[in-house]
Amino acid sequence: MIFILVCLLLLPSFDMVKGAKSRRAKFDEETGAPLNDAARAILVRHRHDADAVASSGSREDVVAVFDRLPEIDIAEGVWKYVLLEIEVDGRRRHIVRALSGLHYHAEIYELTAAQLRPLGIKCRVVGGGRINKNSSTKTIDVYGYSKTFGRAPGCNQHAADIIRHSIPSDFDVSWSDAGY
Repeated sequence: MIFILVCLLLLPSFDMVKGAKSRRAKFDEETGAPLNDAARAILVRHRHDADAVASSGSREDVVAVFDRLPEIDIAEGVWKYVLLEIEVDGRRRHIVRALSGLHYHAEIYELTAAQLRPLGIKCRVVGGGRINKNSSTKTIDVYGYSKTFGRAPGCNQHAADIIRHSIPSDFDVSWSDAGY
């Protein structure tokens, strides 16, 4: 069971949201406020995820999955990103997710949390912004903020540090708190 869930975590995630246009969460582009029930439900789940833990495997298996989760999953191009704190058995670490096809920070959180929740891995948003990944020029720019989850001082710098640690050293990674 754990193997199947790990495989799902490593699959490209954008396919999971295609075809769900009518149920897709909508957020105000200016304020980040939820505009429909699907968006409100994501934020409710985010508030409750810190306390909710379910596990489909032994604690050792869950910890092994936790340890193997990639620190970054960044799509090519310009996408919103979230810096997430994940936790299992009191162990915490941060991961960065910028997934193609997802247009809101809350959608990225929701998809990632939905993958981790059944494993018993807690997940919460620390902050977010935008990431521009250009593999041809070997650059990654981290900037802006999440209107839905708010500004988080140091978030972009921390995300850039995680990215630098996780990618080939020939990439130039920069960050800024400017812009949206």
